[in-house]
Amino acid sequence: MYDSYSQDFEPTVAGAAWQYRWLVLFLALGFAGLGWLLASNREAYTATAVILVEDPRSSNLFDGGTVGSPERYVRSQAEIMSSLSVAQRASEIAAHADPSVLITADEISAQGLAIDSDEDSSLIRISYTAENPSDAVEVVNSVSVAYQELGRELAISEYESVLQELDLLIVQLTIDGQDLQDELRRLRTSDAERLAIQDQLEGAISRLLLLETTPLNGTPEDYAQTAAELSEIGLQIATLRAALANQADDPAIQVLEAQSTDVQNRIISLQEVRDQRAVDAQLISSGVVFYDPAVEGIASSAATLVVFGFLMGSVLGAAMAVPLARRRRRFSSRIEPESALGAPLLADIPSFFEERLSTNLPAVEASASAAAESFRFVASAIALQRDRAFGDEEGPAFKTVVVTSTSVSEGKTTVIANTAFAAAREGSRVLVIDADFADQGLTRLMVGSAIPEAGLAEVVTGIATLDDALVSVPMEDAGSVDLLHGGKVVTSAFDLLSSGAVEGIFAELAKRYNLILIDGPPLPRVAYSTTLVRLADRALVVVAHGEDIRGTQELRRQLNLIETPVMGYVYNLAPLRPEMALAVGSTRPSRDRSQVSDEVADDDEADDA
Repeated sequence: MYDSYSQDFEPTVAGAAWQYRWLVLFLALGFAGLGWLLASNREAYTATAVILVEDPRSSNLFDGGTVGSPERYVRSQAEIMSSLSVAQRASEIAAHADPSVLITADEISAQGLAIDSDEDSSLIRISYTAENPSDAVEVVNSVSVAYQELGRELAISEYESVLQELDLLIVQLTIDGQDLQDELRRLRTSDAERLAIQDQLEGAISRLLLLETTPLNGTPEDYAQTAAELSEIGLQIATLRAALANQADDPAIQVLEAQSTDVQNRIISLQEVRDQRAVDAQLISSGVVFYDPAVEGIASSAATLVVFGFLMGSVLGAAMAVPLARRRRRFSSRIEPESALGAPLLADIPSFFEERLSTNLPAVEASASAAAESFRFVASAIALQRDRAFGDEEGPAFKTVVVTSTSVSEGKTTVIANTAFAAAREGSRVLVIDADFADQGLTRLMVGSAIPEAGLAEVVTGIATLDDALVSVPMEDAGSVDLLHGGKVVTSAFDLLSSGAVEGIFAELAKRYNLILIDGPPLPRVAYSTTLVRLADRALVVVAHGEDIRGTQELRRQLNLIETPVMGYVYNLAPLRPEMALAVGSTRPSRDRSQVSDEVADDDEADDA
């Protein structure tokens, strides 16, 4: 189930900002203070103009429809308003105003100009901040006018360019059509038969036109002769025309006629498009549907600069927190170490400070606290794994558990002591071994400053027996807790733990106790911790809230090399969860004898009554 050494705990911006919240708060307050100082030392006025824009191409007379989305058009126009070209034109307009304002384009762009676009309504707000209200009004209106002038000039220039291209195409097609007509005349001139028929037809038509009409006083014979001539000429013309109609053209002539017709159609189509564009050019606007110029400059309040400074400081702090969090990633949840260690969570121990506990042994002195309940969870989880691992007939599969961590500040010693007392209260015989030879913090926590004379070192070297070194820790419950401290003999911890006598001592202790908890130095810090871990049946890891993730991942790799099974981890110094604070716990708080006697007396009096 746990086959991954690590998991990428990449911090989010919100998580990094919370982790380094004091840095973010410091920068936010610092920038807010700078904003207040700037507002108090410099009087400023802000003027605002409003422009409603619309893509001019969406209102063309013939086209209809826009080229792009309205949102994109609004964004592009806002960028144009803040460009240097608009600032240069605005500088020229402001210089010719009455009264004139002498300001450069760089000063407009770098000082006080703000463009705010609203894509939903296509509104663009242009604001400018200056030291006096008249300058603020004049500059912001100059920017608005400059934008409209440049927009119209740009649109007209685009249309003129399109019209020029269309004119060139029409001229070229006209030349091509004339060439085709000349070629058709040349081919038709070379057709002798067709020309002969054409000449005969033209001659017949000429004779028809020259035929004199019979005078009104003519004889019937004259009328008959004239009618016969007209009938003859008409029949000849009809015959010649039928011959021309029935005569097929040359295939080359047909191809040229089709090409000529296509060219004429294209010329007509392009001429229609040019007429449309010419009308559009007359109707084109700057794209401004509504313009509300600035009329007065409003004094900038200190609150605006303070809020702006606070937001800027917060953004800067969050930006700085992200690389810091990525460089040193820390646990922020009790579930996160499960992936880094490849082991399950046994319990999370809340911070004693959040519970306002004044003792380091809440399992004994504050048994109704959430921390004491969490230690009972740890003891129950150890017992559950121990019983399931072997079975009921042959007894528990392991008894010796070494408790380790990545650093000295994770509360490992406190976890061992309280877990021992919690396990003993369930009726177990528990032994704690203080194998942290340099510190002996577990010994002081269990028995105070009275360090026993004999310890593990004395037993291994033969100076004392095992019975002499074992110290019973007083407790009122059914089980028992004994202590075996490191000893006072000066010797090498590595040589001491590597001797064959140690294995025999641990085997003997396993016969006497139900559970043995071993405290040693952090595994990654001290070399002999490796030997100590090998002597144990199981390893229990203590991970503190906010601990470096990479250190825990390194601890996982070392434990895998040692091949001592990891039974789970305890998440120590955790935030106090609401359900912890509301829980009653497994035991009720202890009461002194006088309180119990008073309650019994009160009950007796109530019975008598």
